[in-house]
Amino acid sequence: MLKAGIASAVALATLPVTLRGTNAAALSKPVVAESSFARIVEVGDGVFAVVSTPLDSAGNFATPQTLCNGGLVVGDERILSVDGYYQPEGAAWVNEQAKKLFGRPVSDVICTHLHLDHTGGLAGFQDGATGPEIYMTARTWAMMVDQYSSGTAVDGTSFLAPPARLVGPTRVIDDESQSHTLDLGGRSVTILPLGGHTPSDLAILVDDLPITFGGDLAWWGLFPNYVDAVPSKLAGSVETLMSGGSRLMVTGHGGLVSTDDMAPYAELIASIDSAALQARERGWSPEKAGEVYKMPASTADWGFFNPRYPERAVAAWYREWGMATP
Repeated sequence: MLKAGIASAVALATLPVTLRGTNAAALSKPVVAESSFARIVEVGDGVFAVVSTPLDSAGNFATPQTLCNGGLVVGDERILSVDGYYQPEGAAWVNEQAKKLFGRPVSDVICTHLHLDHTGGLAGFQDGATGPEIYMTARTWAMMVDQYSSGTAVDGTSFLAPPARLVGPTRVIDDESQSHTLDLGGRSVTILPLGGHTPSDLAILVDDLPITFGGDLAWWGLFPNYVDAVPSKLAGSVETLMSGGSRLMVTGHGGLVSTDDMAPYAELIASIDSAALQARERGWSPEKAGEVYKMPASTADWGFFNPRYPERAVAAWYREWGMATP
């Protein structure tokens, strides 16, 4: 049966960074800034992970200003923020910490995918008439407009209230068939187009240090969200992120982890694929499949932002197969 899980998510959100992941000693890193909703952790020379802590002790999203994990990569000339966070307040806090720590604001933002917890806060990086260059794929922007631009009527007015304050890209990545390089001055990052969590995902590799920002292609300690997933691509993208030697993985949600220790996550993805195949063979609905799904032993203590995520994962496979829900 599906375990409740939310208590595990709460515990994960409040653990010190040194306890996250299985390779705790390797992940012991100094915290350089902290708020009620996130901490900034130095994970390498001039490279920082923003680790969000959105849940309170009751499992409620009490402090969702950043919500997702992200990071800062500091070059001689430019400062990159990986992702735009959930609310402008969260992005503004990250930007202010950059100013305090490095004497200058964020100059570039790369959005790993469309979801609002990674893009909804982009306006917070704006400073009057100036703001950073914002990179995202053309497909990501198109999906953002499609999903988030429609609104509901505001009582007593002729206006609509959309579900988010959308900020579009200033630099569009149109070619997802190859990687791209962004020069920050004295160091660069590789932008790696992948897919699986959504039809269009980006991973960010720091070129001079073994550090990867995986976006929501990588989760640790939490069951992943399949709301817009392309499940047939996810396992391959996870394998790509785990290949190429030992690297520190800054996940989209949950703890930091070494790629050497990510086998349980890959096993979890494989178990979801197997559960979907079994459900199809037995004529089960995604809801039924979610009810009977069991996590692999290696991830049995992982939590859920939403206990219906296994059902959602099976539904994503059904959607890709073009199947009507039984």
